[in-house]
Amino acid sequence: MPESSSELLNQLYDIDSVISVPFWPPALGWWIIAILLIISGVSWWYQYYYFLPAFKRMALRKVTQLREDYQHNHNNIHLVIELSILLRRVALAKFPHHQVAGLIGMAWLQFLDETGKTQAFTKGPGKLLCTAPYQQTSSIEVDVLIDLVTAWIKKQ
Repeated sequence: MPESSSELLNQLYDIDSVISVPFWPPALGWWIIAILLIISGVSWWYQYYYFLPAFKRMALRKVTQLREDYQHNHNNIHLVIELSILLRRVALAKFPHHQVAGLIGMAWLQFLDETGKTQAFTKGPGKLLCTAPYQQTSSIEVDVLIDLVTAWIKKQ
């Protein structure tokens, strides 16, 4: 016997409200993401604030050592060659290998000017880095050249 529609409606139950998912504690995936973010942040901080400035400090110490060596032996050519080598090493450590390794002559000086935001390498005392090793000259402004190299290293 068919039941009346009102009787059928009375047999229905109310819909239970959906229980909201609690905010805390987060699921395992969120914990893993948080741990990975913390590890990557700490490694970035370590590299940025410890390793890179340590490299600059070592390069600046080398400049100081080259200045002291020059004061003892007054060898202009040796100083210019060593400063050029130091600049090349710093550039290779800071910039991609393919961008720096093949640069010579004026292209190298232009790179130093662009990255140091100066024109002292192509139009100033920095030109000695390309010309002095091949000349027997004693008219090198050593202090100006050393200051230029020091300023370039500090900007990197």
